[in-house]
Amino acid sequence: MEINYEELKAKYSELVKDFGKEGAAAVAGVPEKFADEALSGSEKRVIYAEQIAKCINARESYDSFYTAEQCKLLRSLEHLIADSGSMGKIAKGMGVSNSKISDIRNCKYRGDVQKFFRDFESYLNLKNQQKAQGYKGTDYVPTSVSEYIYQVIRGVHIAGDCEIITGDTGVGKSRTISKYAADHPENTIVVTPTYADSSVLGILKLIAYQLGISGTNRIYELNTAILNRLHDGMLIIIDEAQHLKFTAIDHLRSISDSFTDRGETMGICFVGNPSFMKHFDDKKIAVTGQVFNRANLRPYIRSSDIKIDDIKLLFPELADKQKNAEIKFLYAIAQTNGEGLRRAINFYKTAYNMDGGGVKIERLAELAQMGNLRIPNISSIIKRLKEEQA
Repeated sequence: MEINYEELKAKYSELVKDFGKEGAAAVAGVPEKFADEALSGSEKRVIYAEQIAKCINARESYDSFYTAEQCKLLRSLEHLIADSGSMGKIAKGMGVSNSKISDIRNCKYRGDVQKFFRDFESYLNLKNQQKAQGYKGTDYVPTSVSEYIYQVIRGVHIAGDCEIITGDTGVGKSRTISKYAADHPENTIVVTPTYADSSVLGILKLIAYQLGISGTNRIYELNTAILNRLHDGMLIIIDEAQHLKFTAIDHLRSISDSFTDRGETMGICFVGNPSFMKHFDDKKIAVTGQVFNRANLRPYIRSSDIKIDDIKLLFPELADKQKNAEIKFLYAIAQTNGEGLRRAINFYKTAYNMDGGGVKIERLAELAQMGNLRIPNISSIIKRLKEEQA
């Protein structure tokens, strides 16, 4: 594809005016940290320059290809993509494939176009209602648990170590990772493998995408390209690391070692649930010691580590109104293994949305009876909290 970079840069600046820098990158489908480099004509980022050009060309085709109402819906789709950070999140929310949305946006969809726009309009109406009435949530909150995880990650980054952080479900690991990456975007890579990406090749492809590398599925070539692109002082965080096979874990360890051997640093931080540690049982210790011995702290964050002051930080409206029964109830949820902060937030969100913002212990108790909470003696806890409230 022949690219006029001056023209592309001017058109992309219009995209930035509409959506902001992060939003424009999401709409174009490129990592924000590489957008400027791609627009400057860097050969390393030509794949992203081509993607930006493809996006802009498609947007310019909307008016001649779609009806006015469909064009309006496409602009709304772009705003959702910008707000969410990726087209993939919107596709997942709608229950459709990335390729379907991509084909619609590129005026190439051969299916029922009318049905797509009807489905999207219904989804858009739902999201608008949620935005107008629903619980907005909070940004990163420096709870005792999240701040501890943040500092461990920072230590790994500075020292260039390998580290293993495990924690119960819903204690705030992923949100803390997102916060750290946002604070240090210039030298932090975050990948989140699924079982489909659990092999050496799978994890290398995820890292390669973050580095703007494409064009090969061969492990040796991919690994060489990645090593050439990584540099001293970087950090790779693997979220949901329990999905990785041990061969992938060990290969990532070897990347860190290759930097250490030449007097540089490359931090590797594995973050996952406790099942990640199955890789390091006694039967395998001769094989797995290469990784396990490099992890200095190996912290395990438990739901029981959450403090009641953390709940007050997460739900300041309850703390401001001194709604102690509600705070204690959410604290009980957050401290229970298998429930955690995420479940406490979800209970609060549901109660908030059902009652228009006035969260009360009675509603939380009702939800608890329907929600199969795994809290011992939940009935007696609810009774006691109601009595305290009275």
